[in-house]
Amino acid sequence: MALFFAGQDTLRQLPGRRINRAVVAGITLLLLLVVVALWLYLYFKSLEKPYYELKGYRVATGESFQSFLRRGDNRERTARLFDYLEAQGVGEVLNAENLLRQGTDWLDIHEPAFAIPPRDLWRNMVATLEIIRDQLEPSIGPVDVLSAYRTANYNRKSGGRSGSRHRDFCGLDLVPKSNISRKELIEELRSLHARLGPGSNLGLGIYDSVRFHIDTCGYRLW
Repeated sequence: MALFFAGQDTLRQLPGRRINRAVVAGITLLLLLVVVALWLYLYFKSLEKPYYELKGYRVATGESFQSFLRRGDNRERTARLFDYLEAQGVGEVLNAENLLRQGTDWLDIHEPAFAIPPRDLWRNMVATLEIIRDQLEPSIGPVDVLSAYRTANYNRKSGGRSGSRHRDFCGLDLVPKSNISRKELIEELRSLHARLGPGSNLGLGIYDSVRFHIDTCGYRLW
């Protein structure tokens, strides 16, 4: 008799156990679906717009730059570059996200938004950064970079000259952070170029809107 009642108790417990397992499995599946949906949302959102507008130009987002740093040894190489610039006294002039931008048309030409120049070119940027800190920013205020070092592929596909100073990590395309007018900007830049003279080795180019180029690898004006 005791065995009979014990068997009945077991039978009464089985459906409850099956229900509990089904509930746990359902909750687990629901959580998994939520995680997958969130991942897909973030993934497609990152694909949708990996850039923001800077003075009318497209530049890669900070998230894109962090993704670049996570690839291979990019973080370590970037740190070595800025250790060098710091030792030359110009490490604080521009941050890494600015100084490693290749250009504003990376999406159109299917090239990386950022690149790290080879070690033997680092010295070329020192004088350019000194000009920015000591001469340019006192005249027009802080600046942002639209294009710095360009790889051979990027420069060719973007239509850059074979002798572009961007290839040498000497030239920068810049825009002012302030709301200075194009007319005032041109006046300030030309005055700066004339004042510094050939001894500065300053190359200055003025483009559309408030975009301009400077380098310290040849005194000229265009």
